[in-house]
Amino acid sequence: MTRAAALLLAIFVLACAGAPGRGPEPARYRLTESGEQWSTSGEDRVLDDVQLRYPEFMRNVLDPRQRGDLDIRPLRRDLEHVPVDRRNFDALNAVAISYFELNHRAEAEPGGPGYFDHSFRAAKLLALPWKAYGLVPDPHLRDAILDFFEDAGSGEKLDTASTAPRLARIVASLEAKETDAGRRQRIRDLSQDLDRANGPHGLRR
Repeated sequence: MTRAAALLLAIFVLACAGAPGRGPEPARYRLTESGEQWSTSGEDRVLDDVQLRYPEFMRNVLDPRQRGDLDIRPLRRDLEHVPVDRRNFDALNAVAISYFELNHRAEAEPGGPGYFDHSFRAAKLLALPWKAYGLVPDPHLRDAILDFFEDAGSGEKLDTASTAPRLARIVASLEAKETDAGRRQRIRDLSQDLDRANGPHGLRR
C-alpha cells in the first residue's frame, strides 16, 4: 500500500469513528429523552453495556426476588474514579438504570412487603452520584450527574413522578459543592422545578 493510500485509509477510519449515530457516546448520561425506557436510548443499548461491566450487581438488581442490600462498592469506586474516564459514566448509567428499576418495583406495590425494601435500596443508589459530585470536580461528570437527577425528577420514566420531593432536597444541596456560576444556576433552576412539581406543599412554601 502506498503512503497516500494509507493516509486516505486512516482518514476514512477516523471519520467513521467520529461520525454521529455510529454507537453510544460513553462519556455522558445516556438515558436523556429515552422516554419510559431505561434499557435503551434509541439504538444505544445502555443496559447491555452496564451489564458487561457490572454483571453480578445488575443481575441482582434485575432479579425481582432479590431482597436486602446490594453491593454498591464497584459502582462507588468507579463513579469516584480520578482521573475521570469511561468507567465513571458507566457507573452513573448503572446507578440510573438500577434506580429506575427499583423505584418502579417499589411503586408497583405501595404498602406491600417489598415497597420499603426497594425504596430503601433506590435511595441508597441516589446517594452515590450525590457524593461523587462533591468528590470529583470534573465538569463533564457533574453535568452528567445533573442530567440524571433531572431525568429522575421529570416523571418521564415509569413511576418516577413521585421522586420529585426526594430529589428537590438532594439537588438543592449540591449548590454548596459547586463553584461554577453557570452550574450553580442550573442547580437552583432544577431544584425549583422539582419543588414546583410538589404542588401546593412544595419544600420551600
